[in-house]
Amino acid sequence: MFRRKPVLPDVPIYGFIGGIPETFGGRTGVCLQRAQAFAELDNRRMEILTLSPSHGIEPEALTRRLRQEGRIGEKVTIRNIWADLRRASDDDLRQIAGHGSVPVEIRPDELLDFEGSFDREDRSETDKLLQTDRFRADGTHVVSYRQPIVIDDQLRPRRAVLFDTRGRPLAQWEQQYQLYFAWLDWIIGTDPAVIINDGPPLARYMHEYRRSNVVFVQTIHSRHSSAPGSPQGLLAQVYVPTFLYMDEFDRVAILTQSQQDDILRQHLAVDNTRVLPNMVVAERVKRIRPRDPASGVILARTAFQKRIDHAIRAVHLAQQTGVSARLDVYGVADEAEDSLRELITTLGVQDTIALRGFNPRAKEKFAEASFTLLTSQYEGLSLALLEAMSAGCIPIAYDVKYGASDTIVDGVNGFLVPSGDIEAMSERVRLLASMSDRELRKMRKAAVLTSLDYTPLAITRRWGEVLTEALETKIPVVDIDGRATLTSLVVKNDAIVVKATISGEAAREPEWVMLTWAMRKGAGFGRTPATVRPDGENLLVKATLKFEEFSAVQAGDIDFWFDLCVSGSPVRLRVAGARKGLPLRHDVFEFYATRYRKLSLTVARDATNP
Repeated sequence: MFRRKPVLPDVPIYGFIGGIPETFGGRTGVCLQRAQAFAELDNRRMEILTLSPSHGIEPEALTRRLRQEGRIGEKVTIRNIWADLRRASDDDLRQIAGHGSVPVEIRPDELLDFEGSFDREDRSETDKLLQTDRFRADGTHVVSYRQPIVIDDQLRPRRAVLFDTRGRPLAQWEQQYQLYFAWLDWIIGTDPAVIINDGPPLARYMHEYRRSNVVFVQTIHSRHSSAPGSPQGLLAQVYVPTFLYMDEFDRVAILTQSQQDDILRQHLAVDNTRVLPNMVVAERVKRIRPRDPASGVILARTAFQKRIDHAIRAVHLAQQTGVSARLDVYGVADEAEDSLRELITTLGVQDTIALRGFNPRAKEKFAEASFTLLTSQYEGLSLALLEAMSAGCIPIAYDVKYGASDTIVDGVNGFLVPSGDIEAMSERVRLLASMSDRELRKMRKAAVLTSLDYTPLAITRRWGEVLTEALETKIPVVDIDGRATLTSLVVKNDAIVVKATISGEAAREPEWVMLTWAMRKGAGFGRTPATVRPDGENLLVKATLKFEEFSAVQAGDIDFWFDLCVSGSPVRLRVAGARKGLPLRHDVFEFYATRYRKLSLTVARDATNP
């Protein structure tokens, strides 16, 4: 299926993800699929690095299972931090300990005793996790990780301690993720390498893993905002860390051009995003064979977000007009399963519409079906849609963000209908059922042709181009100091105007400057460009931020920074010096100075002032 042709840069490339559960889809499947394509197409070994303790005993067993399932081949291996640490020699452990640890401060009575299991936890009376100790088979400690706790009126800080093979303390870090970084440094060394992270939650600390020899790529797998394309939405919670630290990643992989356009239009990113779609591993039909024009297949879990009830109602409406439409839904049962079965019974369509459950060979059904329906509330880039097109199965899709409009040319290789318009979708089912064989064949061939843009070879080549560019333009990691001092804050009817002075190294001819705001606890986030004017060795910056950007924030505190790019390096400066004239109130917004004189805003809405 794959051709062995070098398409990737000649450096180690690592997949990275938190864990790989027993059943999975989405980004885990994409991570495995990409690693397999890279391995086969570039004839290279690939390692997927994981952090989950569930893989920490024998990651080889997980590797074997995934190979047996056909998810990966012989060149792809799952590697786990806890397995590595349990098996490492003292020499290797000392090398890991040499990557940034602090002096060890631990007493024997602070450790948990070995009770036969490889991991042991200590929890409070309210079930809060206080400490996790990990052991070798002989009972010696490998790692002890403690959360900050108060004992005898004394705060014992967070710490992660690494032990040698005899269970003696060897090194200590203030954060567990710093141990992860030491492990990565030990694996990678000092030569150039690439890490591709498919775990969005990990971005909350992986943004700090900035190395001059490592290109770090963060991925976005689905819709990033509650109101894509508008500055008035909240970020999807899982992607808050990605956007909050967007500038610190070497590259951010986005699935579609339309999503990248929205992200750039809202200034959520500047110059490090690249469009890298998912790849489709599917047998493409070489000959379009006749099939029942009114037969449909959906591959999707039965989750409310997928709105499969819309698909059922659309097919039922088509049936009521005399079309002998049928629909089979394949996928893992989810929270909407019972309500969907009840709907099928209520409509009396048990003989023509069925929930078939999970079937590992369900993709093959696309070659027999005439159409597939995509009714999701949102998508990133639907693999099921592309798999259907590769089989000549015509997609009828809601025009949601993102993906459908990036792949479907309405009336040519499928149909787009307004999101939520069940009658319009039903009309397209009726239209397909009335089309001639010649018209259907032409549309099916166009769908297959579109899917060729997403083959493993095509997408791997795109990855090769992006990674080569990132390696060639990688600059040494440097810390740039600076300070942003508030000079004035003016509140207008619909906006605030923030002026500040930027001093220090950060004032050296920045490529761009943004005023950034983020909820202290929540998913509100936004950025707006600032104008810049030199003032001796300093910079005078000015930014206007409309209140409508806070419209989705119901309550909470918001902090402000200036983000800059100086000589290719990201700089973030908290807006300081905020005291004169504060607090300042406008409607439900009150600007104030923190006790450290940083500029912040509190939003306080109530039922009468939404």
